[in-house]
Amino acid sequence: MNREEAYKILTELVKNPGLIKHHLACEVVMRAFAQRFNQDIEKWGLVGLLHDADYELSRDHPEKHSLILEEKYGSVIPPDIMYAIKCHNFENTKVEPKSLMDWSIYCSDELTGIIIAGTLVSPERKLTNITPDFVLNRFNEKSFARSANRESVKRCEDKLGIPLLEFITISLNAMKTISNELGL
Repeated sequence: MNREEAYKILTELVKNPGLIKHHLACEVVMRAFAQRFNQDIEKWGLVGLLHDADYELSRDHPEKHSLILEEKYGSVIPPDIMYAIKCHNFENTKVEPKSLMDWSIYCSDELTGIIIAGTLVSPERKLTNITPDFVLNRFNEKSFARSANRESVKRCEDKLGIPLLEFITISLNAMKTISNELGL
């Protein structure tokens, strides 16, 4: 599977432009972590690009999230990519993350949303003006983006061996490279 094929699946399933931007953010962040760990950048990018592709179909049934994608496209999505996608929702799928790729999507998914939300409340509303410390401060505010699962992000420390601030920095810097596509 290549990026073009994955993007076609994504746009067949996802209609919300904001959700497409979330996928693009996760894709670029996953690519950055693949580079950090000297892994397959293309494969990791596909995980980020497709991880929530069935979200609109499973919104009312979180226990089916990522499983609908597997039902529809499991024959064309490579098994290790599909496994990582199911891991990002392991509280519901019970598919336990094992690899660096699995843990990276699990830890970074919620963080991209916190970064975007932080950017939208900043005075300039520009991703390029956001600092890691700014994101960390928002991250530590329990009332900010309160639905974001911060515990999953914090697992970066014990599962990936990356301190939280460094994890935020890598993610933020990656997202800045596509700030125009994100509209930020």
